[in-house]
Amino acid sequence: NLGGINPQADLQLFLKGVEPTEHRMIYDALAAAEILRLQPEIDPQRIIYAGESNGGRFAIIACALDPASRGVLAISTCGYGTDAAIASAGGNLDKDTARFYRSIDPDCYLNQISPRPLAMIHSRNDTVIAYDLAENTYILGLQPKSLHTVGCRVHGYCSEMDPAINEELAKMAN
Repeated sequence: NLGGINPQADLQLFLKGVEPTEHRMIYDALAAAEILRLQPEIDPQRIIYAGESNGGRFAIIACALDPASRGVLAISTCGYGTDAAIASAGGNLDKDTARFYRSIDPDCYLNQISPRPLAMIHSRNDTVIAYDLAENTYILGLQPKSLHTVGCRVHGYCSEMDPAINEELAKMAN
């Protein structure tokens, strides 16, 4: 989505009973997997979700919601830390608002991925999402999981990630 999400606007849609953009993006990923499963040249048992940045968030959530998938590869992404924010609000957050933010936070879905693998790749020098935020999401994930660290100075994919991408996709596809 090229970073074009607006959680505040999505919250307002959610509170009005309108499907938020972020929910629709996750639905699109799920629908794409179902379309792929119908293609004769695709092994329907080998669907893997992958994405970078916001796409990584959507991939994590879609994988959690699709128990038939083989795993998820998330590049340059992290969760929002919603549960910690709700706890620090001391119960002062409206329940529908809390429900919305939990619905778009990949951290809240990590326990639904296992026993399928969660693979994350992140640069220590990411220019948008700090490495420690990605590490926090990784820590919340259940096994099997892996976190590959690279040193490129970009946000998102860089060629330094290729060995890790190839390794993780090979493991998930077998």
